Amino acid sequence: MSKKLGLLLAFAFLSPLALATDFVSTSTLTGFQLPKGALELTDEDFSEEMVDLLDTTAADLKGKCQYHELLYWDGKPDVIAATLNRAIPKEFKYKLLDVGETDDGGTYEQFVLTTPKMWIAGTWFQSEADVTLAWCTVVKK
Repeated sequence: MSKKLGLLLAFAFLSPLALATDFVSTSTLTGFQLPKGALELTDEDFSEEMVDLLDTTAADLKGKCQYHELLYWDGKPDVIAATLNRAIPKEFKYKLLDVGETDDGGTYEQFVLTTPKMWIAGTWFQSEADVTLAWCTVVKK
């Protein structure tokens, strides 16, 4: 799996700022407050491989992705992760599905956040210098 993710990162994020829509403070997908500096990327930045990865995660949950969101932060990955974790409402349960390293020396986590009314599948990519979060709402098939 990590070879696929390494290749995915190489193609998907060579120039992540190229098609950015804007800096955002709140996730349009979840409504969560986001750490400062969140850049929402456009659908054109969402590589087919990234969509496939989220769709596979959703299918493993016996569902399908309904809406996608791609966010990018430059700098201080540990601070960004801690800030986002504090912003996730307590009613969401976190389940780690997969974790590993990418070919470029970064790490990734595939996860699901759930409440009785909402499921979110996501992948968190973290390098020494930046973070990318791809996630989607999951609906039952």
